[in-house]
Amino acid sequence: DWEEEQVSSPNILRLIYQGRFLHGNVTLGALKLPFGKTTVMHLVARETLPEPNSQGQRNREKTGESNCCVIL
Repeated sequence: DWEEEQVSSPNILRLIYQGRFLHGNVTLGALKLPFGKTTVMHLVARETLPEPNSQGQRNREKTGESNCCVIL
C-alpha cells in the first residue's frame, strides 16, 4: 500500500505535469493552468531531477496569479 511508503525528506518530492518534471524555479501560477478545470499532476519521490531537454525548459513569466494544489 502507498500508505506504508515513506520518504526520507519532503525535499525529494517532485511534481510531474504533462510528462515533465517541474523544477524548483517553476511556480504553479507560471504554468497558466486552466481556471476551473481539473489538472492532473503526479507526485513522486526522487532525489535528483533530469536535466531539461535539449530544447531547453520553457521560461515562464511570473504573474500575480495564485493557485492552489490539492494532494489527495
